[in-house]
Amino acid sequence: MNGKLQTYLTPGELVARWNGAVTKGTLANWRSKGKGPAFQKFGSNVRYPIAKLEAYEAEHMNDNTEPAKENAA
Repeated sequence: MNGKLQTYLTPGELVARWNGAVTKGTLANWRSKGKGPAFQKFGSNVRYPIAKLEAYEAEHMNDNTEPAKENAA
């Protein structure tokens, strides 16, 4: 990173950040459907702003460790 503060991640860097929980293909699919984290395109290059990623991660964090309750019918 040559000493500069990185403000964007590539799709590959995002896959690594999320420890392979999604693939670059999944990210591309989400982009085409308007899902997933916010991104920007610079020419043909897709980049994910880190500030937007952190907000997305916080919004989608699952803190619930209790088992799901079945609906009583």
